[in-house]
Amino acid sequence: MDPTPNHSSAARPPHPPVVVAALRIWLRYAIPLTLLSAIALSPVIATALRTRAPVDQAGAKAALVLGWELIALAWFGQLVLVGGASAMTRARPSQLRALGTGFVQLVRAILPCLAAVTAIAIGGLALAVPGLVLIVLLALTGASPARGVPAQLADSIAVARKHLPTVVLASAAMIAIDLAIGLVAQRVFAAPLPRPPAPAQLAPYRHFVHAVALALVLASPLPATVLATIRTRVSPQVAGR
Repeated sequence: MDPTPNHSSAARPPHPPVVVAALRIWLRYAIPLTLLSAIALSPVIATALRTRAPVDQAGAKAALVLGWELIALAWFGQLVLVGGASAMTRARPSQLRALGTGFVQLVRAILPCLAAVTAIAIGGLALAVPGLVLIVLLALTGASPARGVPAQLADSIAVARKHLPTVVLASAAMIAIDLAIGLVAQRVFAAPLPRPPAPAQLAPYRHFVHAVALALVLASPLPATVLATIRTRVSPQVAGR
């Protein structure tokens, strides 16, 4: 007897690696993801745009500090952006629908991400190591489909623990990109100043702040999409086990 293959019971092809899948989503939805990044990082953009050119060496140092403060501030917006990116990792909407649903998810992620940042800050004040651990465990909070802030935090922790190496690498990549932005921008725009500095030598320090803000907006969507992809590959039932 020659059995006929049962195509309905055939095994589904395996998912591509998380980074490959996230890269495809990022390329497909680059425009809505960048717009959502600008919205999520709007406090960073607004602060950068208000920055004036320094008039003395003290003002240049203040601009340098501000640029690094913006990098720290951007981290909350990047967590929220993970929620916005999840709208494109769960389905394949049109570009316009991706922007609309992504914005809804972005807004929905604000409150749980505030709770996550608060928990991380408390853990960091206690000891550095708990703070770093919580950064990883709560990185998926914005993409959680659970209802209620406690459930979203618990969901992120459960999924991150089951996929710890991948989440650690994705979180470390996001932090490394942020640090690289600051270091490169500082090297390009914030050259050591003579005493007294000329106005032409002070002006680039304002450009440093602007460059940091722009680079954060452009660079944040890809790592956020990687984190969102990790979460949306896990069903709610699996996450809750």
